[in-house]
Amino acid sequence: MSINAKSRSLPSRLFYISLLFALLAVILLLRFFDLQILHFNYYRSEAEARQVKATLPVERGLIYLKDEDGTLVPIALNKKFYNVYVVPKEIENPEEVINQLSAILKIDKEKIKEHVLKPNDPYEPIANKIEDENLIKQINSLNLKGVYTNYDFYRYYPFKNLASQVIGFVAPGEDNKLIGRYGLEKYYNNLLMGRPGSFLGFKDAAGRLIRSLFYSEKSSLNGSSLVLTLDKNIQFKAESEAKNLGEAREAEAASIIVLDPKTGKILALANWPNFDLNNYSSVHDLDIFRNRTVENRYEYGSVFKPLTMAMGIELGVLGPDTTYVDTGVVKISGHEIRNFRNEVYGQATMTKVLEQSINTGAVYAESLIGNENFLNFLKTFGVDNKTGVDLPDEVSGDISNLEGKNVPAINFATASFGQGISFNFLNLVRLYAILANKGKNVYPYIVEEIRSPDGDVSKTNLAEPAQIISPQTAETVTDMLVHVVENGYGKNAAINGYTIAGKTGTAQIPLPNGTYSKDDTLQSFVGFFPAHNPLFVIGVDLYRPKKGAVASETVTYVFRNLAFYLINYYNLPPDNP
Repeated sequence: MSINAKSRSLPSRLFYISLLFALLAVILLLRFFDLQILHFNYYRSEAEARQVKATLPVERGLIYLKDEDGTLVPIALNKKFYNVYVVPKEIENPEEVINQLSAILKIDKEKIKEHVLKPNDPYEPIANKIEDENLIKQINSLNLKGVYTNYDFYRYYPFKNLASQVIGFVAPGEDNKLIGRYGLEKYYNNLLMGRPGSFLGFKDAAGRLIRSLFYSEKSSLNGSSLVLTLDKNIQFKAESEAKNLGEAREAEAASIIVLDPKTGKILALANWPNFDLNNYSSVHDLDIFRNRTVENRYEYGSVFKPLTMAMGIELGVLGPDTTYVDTGVVKISGHEIRNFRNEVYGQATMTKVLEQSINTGAVYAESLIGNENFLNFLKTFGVDNKTGVDLPDEVSGDISNLEGKNVPAINFATASFGQGISFNFLNLVRLYAILANKGKNVYPYIVEEIRSPDGDVSKTNLAEPAQIISPQTAETVTDMLVHVVENGYGKNAAINGYTIAGKTGTAQIPLPNGTYSKDDTLQSFVGFFPAHNPLFVIGVDLYRPKKGAVASETVTYVFRNLAFYLINYYNLPPDNP
């Protein structure tokens, strides 16, 4: 072939090559048009169907008690549990999957079959909350198509029943989302729960998330943790005493509160009966979940009498040695008010009124105070309010039968000894804490610190307490309450070498028809010690006991047991050797 022929054939070849590339370009353009325009929605839905939308685990904040030396002890923590689930449309051999999972997980084949044979379902759970990691490793090693495992953090309570109504629990809410129910888990839910992360992308054959160019992810933010004022050992002792008291007296319920009157810290808050936080679903009586010390209000009876005395002393209308003549009965507007067991004491001082819990003496004191002053003092003391404690569903007090026009005189008379007005048990303990705190208000609280996941610590910051009554009035009432323990119905609470101030109360329980039960009582004792420099206020109450007629025979012993424990626990020297 000549050189000219070769030179003529070169353009021909370039032409055909160019034509070929042009043709390929047209094909590609047509393909892109087909993919991105004509069938865009189809392929987008296909891609989205293959994508995985996953919620990334988040660790809920922990809850800690304190030990004697301040060591933090977790009472609510997170435990990793594993889940097994299937994507039915990906399963190639259903029979193998059913047999293998049934053998490893010890689940009936028919139950697994119900989940596996749902071809259009993208997610079918097989087993949840698996603790044994070896089972998960065994399942993953089989590389079964369409079978996946993952994990979640679930709440775990190592002390089971301890402080159960205080702590609360975590359970599924709307959209099966875990939220705090009852107690601190509910009150601080938003802080504890953190913020779950999210992932949009693909998984590999082993079910692991693939972090490639084609994914989006929002990181998790773990929840904040709580450090409580509760002391683990004091809480254990209080719960043991409440349980023994309730069972021995065949009561419906019993509660104990230990409070630091100078700070408002709650060192123990025990309720009986309680429940295992890890097995809350086995509880059939939902009332057991309620924290009766803040969620219920009661008429506490004679344990309120020291507050009536404080009002009169503050006004200057009476003192410890003020006397009146007790005839055993007071008649008001056609009603009769009598003393316990119809006792008649003759001439009696206000100190003796507290020692012997004389109803007519409280009525006499209220008559000196005056109805308007009495009502104003109730509000100043905060009897009608909530304590403001950081626990959910607290109820306020009820003094409505003393408000309004033309209130019957009998209402004020019975209120003087704690009948006809109601409030929660924590508020009763708070009222005694005011006496112990030299007349200053006390704000009970149970969370001392909040610790964020990044290490920041915020401490409880309470309002400056107001002076409710003068220090002199508080000291005078304290002296009267010491006499109650030394000479009166509080004798069984006494401990040699220590001055203890306190008062009993045995209250009739109101019935729906407006009368009072003749058989059922609410028995209580609240006291503090050392009386003139108090470190602890202890309240004990017993609801509807079948054994034990009065508080002096029941709850006073429990107060003594717990006070003696605290003396040894903190190695407190005697203040009255």
